[in-house]
Amino acid sequence: MTEKIAIGMSGGVDSSVAAFLLKKKGYTLTGFTLRLWDGGSRCCDLEDIRSAVRIASSLGIPHYVIDARKEFERVVVRPFVNEYLAGRTPNPCVVCNREIKFFFLMKQLKLLDCDLIATGHYARIIRHNNEYFLHRAKDQKKSQEYFLARVDKDILKNIIFPLGDLTKEQVTRISKKNKISIQREESQEVCFITERSYYDFILKNIKEQKDYSGKIIDQKNKILANHDCYFKYTIGQRQGLGISDRTPYYIMAIDAPNNNVIVGKREDMLKRKFTIKDPYWYKEFKGLTEKLEVKIRYNHKQASAKIKNENGLFAISFTRNQYAITPGQLAVFYKGDMVVGSGWIDRVL
Repeated sequence: MTEKIAIGMSGGVDSSVAAFLLKKKGYTLTGFTLRLWDGGSRCCDLEDIRSAVRIASSLGIPHYVIDARKEFERVVVRPFVNEYLAGRTPNPCVVCNREIKFFFLMKQLKLLDCDLIATGHYARIIRHNNEYFLHRAKDQKKSQEYFLARVDKDILKNIIFPLGDLTKEQVTRISKKNKISIQREESQEVCFITERSYYDFILKNIKEQKDYSGKIIDQKNKILANHDCYFKYTIGQRQGLGISDRTPYYIMAIDAPNNNVIVGKREDMLKRKFTIKDPYWYKEFKGLTEKLEVKIRYNHKQASAKIKNENGLFAISFTRNQYAITPGQLAVFYKGDMVVGSGWIDRVL
């Protein structure tokens, strides 16, 4: 019997090629596109929906649009704004994958009695001793396992990633050879923001307007400059501080309760230790301490660290200093290419 797959189609090249490859292998496909945000920059708006409809039609597969705008605003956009207001730097794509994209695809899998769900993500799911684990894709530069590291472990057995063993160059060649035409260029920005900056978007979406101005201070509380809004700044930022010195200052921390921005020199940005909150484990954390490799943001090269469990509070200590460990970002834990868990960076020690 032919397996039935519910496939997420964003309207972009990757998900379109994924659908093409699955159709070519003989699977029975039904395409789904989520309407997430009006006026987004990619995978969110009407232009992307029209592209997905066109691709599905060219492949001869049924296609449906699911209106998830209310859930997306509540689960992704509102927390994104609140995290910036709290002085943290959020990662909305991680939340969207778990709470929106795969949640809605799993609903369709059950409603249509499908066998699997698929997307155009670059990642792999590999079975180990009757358990399924998320792994990095073959294309290490394109691999998106970091953004998938919160997807529910229980549904990994239901997911297929057709692009996991392909490179981006191979996918592009397949697209061109088979005339899978996508007009919109890919964007690396947060999909729902078209404003000039995150600051402009946040300011427009704040429910309660108030004074967000404050001081730029050093670690000894010396005032170095004034600023008009603390959430204009992010950890590691060097430009636009308005401070003159022989060596540059960098943003070290955001003190949201006091509207202050704390700066230091580059050497002050190098830290080894931090704690996480809301850990999620694919592989059981057995001991009090484990050695793993850790990524602290998507484009960070994973580095060796010890993870210590103290009554449910997990503290991470890198073997070597790392640059700009940022509260609000996701720390992902690896054994080789396999994702074993993750947690939101809480405090830098």
